Amino acid sequence: MNSPLPKPETTQAQVERLTAEAKLLSDAGKEAQALDVYRNAASLMPGAPWLQNRTAELARKLKQTEIATEHYRRAAAAFVMAGFPKRGIGPLRTAWTLCFGSLPKYAVAFVGVTSELAELQRELGFGSESQHLVETSNDALRDKGCTEFVPVVTLLEEHNRPTRRVEAPREFGDTGIAPESGIKASPAAATDLFARVRATLKY
Repeated sequence: MNSPLPKPETTQAQVERLTAEAKLLSDAGKEAQALDVYRNAASLMPGAPWLQNRTAELARKLKQTEIATEHYRRAAAAFVMAGFPKRGIGPLRTAWTLCFGSLPKYAVAFVGVTSELAELQRELGFGSESQHLVETSNDALRDKGCTEFVPVVTLLEEHNRPTRRVEAPREFGDTGIAPESGIKASPAAATDLFARVRATLKY
C-alpha cells in the first residue's frame, strides 16, 4: 500500500522556516547569506511589513542600498494596504534618506521614493510637508547634476484632485487583521500608492 503523499508546505510555514534559518545565519555572523534567505521569505509574503522591514534593515546594515530601498518601499506599501497608512511614513523616510545619501547613483529610485512619500503625506493631510519634501528633493537632484526630477503638484492641482480618503489606522485590538500577519486586509484602504509600488517592484 502506497504511503500518502506529504501535504505541501503552506506559505506561512515556509516563511517561518526561512526566517528561522535567516536568524541562525545572522547570529552566526553570516549576514550576507541571511539577507538572501530573508529576501526569499519576503518574496513569499509581500503583505507582511515586519518581514519587508526586517529584510530592509539587514540590507541597510550591509550597505546594500538598492535592496534596502526596495524592501522599505514594500513595507510602506504593505502598511497602507493593511489599513495602517501612517506606519508607511517611517520606511519611506528611511528609504529617502538612503537614496539621498547615494545621489546621483540612485536618482531614479530617489524620485520614486520621494513621489510615494509625498503622495502618502498629502493623503494623510500633510500637504505642506509634502510640498517641502518635493522641493528639497528636486534641489538635491539639481545640485547633483541629475536630469531626473520629482513632479510638482501645485496648489490648484491639489485643490482639484479627487478626494481619496486614506483609512485611519486601526488599533491591533480591532477587527481588522494586524499587518504583522502578512494578510492584506481592508482593500478599501489601498491607494494608488500601493498599486504603483507593486508595479514598480514587480510583485
